[in-house]
Amino acid sequence: MAKRWLLTIALLVGALPTLAHATNGLKLTAYGPRAAGRGGVDYAYADDAIGPANNPAGMAFVYGNRFDQNFAAIIQDITWTNQFGSFENERPLFFPTPAFSFGVVLDPDKDWELGPVFDLGRWGLLDDEGKPLGPPDDDLGQALAEPTEAELYGSKLRIGLGVFPLTGGKIKVADVRTPLYSQPYDWETDVLSLIIAPSFAYRINKYLSVGLTLQVRYTAFELDGGIAQPSFVLRDDFEFANSILNVNPQVLTTADIDDGKTDLDNNNGQWGFSARLGMMFNSRYFSAGLIYQERTRSTDILGRSTVDTTDEVSNLTQGNFGLLQVVDPSINPALGFASVYDVRIQKFEFPRMVGLGFAVRPHRRVSIGFDYTFIHWSEVSKTFKARLSNGSNPNLDILTAPSIAVRVPLNYKDQHVVAFGLSLLALEGEEIVEGVPSFQLVLRTGYNYAKSAAPANTTLPQQPTFAEHHISAGFTFHWGPLVELNFAWEWALPREIETNNHVGNFTLSNATQEMSLMFFHFGMGVNF
Repeated sequence: MAKRWLLTIALLVGALPTLAHATNGLKLTAYGPRAAGRGGVDYAYADDAIGPANNPAGMAFVYGNRFDQNFAAIIQDITWTNQFGSFENERPLFFPTPAFSFGVVLDPDKDWELGPVFDLGRWGLLDDEGKPLGPPDDDLGQALAEPTEAELYGSKLRIGLGVFPLTGGKIKVADVRTPLYSQPYDWETDVLSLIIAPSFAYRINKYLSVGLTLQVRYTAFELDGGIAQPSFVLRDDFEFANSILNVNPQVLTTADIDDGKTDLDNNNGQWGFSARLGMMFNSRYFSAGLIYQERTRSTDILGRSTVDTTDEVSNLTQGNFGLLQVVDPSINPALGFASVYDVRIQKFEFPRMVGLGFAVRPHRRVSIGFDYTFIHWSEVSKTFKARLSNGSNPNLDILTAPSIAVRVPLNYKDQHVVAFGLSLLALEGEEIVEGVPSFQLVLRTGYNYAKSAAPANTTLPQQPTFAEHHISAGFTFHWGPLVELNFAWEWALPREIETNNHVGNFTLSNATQEMSLMFFHFGMGVNF
């Protein structure tokens, strides 16, 4: 048993995801192509090994052992428009590995039976002459007239492991021109918040289960763009030198934050933690799921940031840098006005959530699902907070302070997310043995909506998190009882917002932003 767990952990570590994109605010609409194909609906479904990311209680209704690996391609279309023109996102086609989810669910009382997986077409059910090897095998999902709980689902306990992005994205809007900056510059973000999720589920009886996912969080963070701060970031004698300097209400800089990540080299627990609780009722015709996601609690993200204030100092002195020496003779214009700092990103957290889902199966070929999720963004996403220290240029220490608190307003609002999904068993092949078809084709479609959490007056060119309407479609091809191939297409429909008066950076006022995202999910599931 120990060897099995070591192998599983090795697979998880070797399959760390590299990228994700968020569409319900900073939250992904779905994990895995099954859920994505039905609009993100998944709280009341127990049909794959993605329970650690969705509803861990559903693992108790997955028979035997199950493995899922999912990939995706993402096409993004983002445009920022102001008086200088339109500036578009670079449009690479991303193939994260894996993109959205990796999961395994294990029944501790069931042996790993890998041989039938490689017995393609016969699946361990037929001999070399094509004759049944024995009576129908419940391990492969045979339906009995009155099956017992154990015959339906196996043992009561399930243990799961998952690796999936909590949030993330990579966006670059290049060569943006804005007022008061002498040169165009890039607005770019590359964020990944990764969850490693050991999970447990227990089936109380034939219909009811509970589950728990423990979440260990790792975050990497890079950010380029303009930063505006209130003029009080200047030292008082510079801020109030109005007779000498041209002091505006906001101080403008460009910043490049690189290699921001949780510090894994220290032994002081530089990880983030959270947990998800789940409950599921499951019957032949109806199921319901309930989840509670606790907010994350993480240490600060550490990195390095290059801050360039040359344009701001030029505006401040109207091009005569020597005026700063009138206020403080220790300023040395020859050193320039760019500095490299240690940066500490503070309280970059993910909010608590509550979700409720239902699934109705009026016919064995049809399933209709609904999910509702409340996301408490206002608890953790009011302000982006960072601190700069240990700068390389004394000029900026003199102008401001050796340690600078940076605050960027976000003002996220709470979200109410609704999702609807429909699944249809469209095709079914001849039976290999009684009750086990040679193939099945399941079609899916779905819709997901949430009013944007991000207000128009705080949006940034490289953070278009204001999608609202999503449509999706997908399918699963079951090849016998053990192997399946999954696909889903998901589209965050085009949306445009207008920013008249940007509260965080006045150079971003009087602009519009357009965005749409398209996802192509690919997955494979194996029962063993």
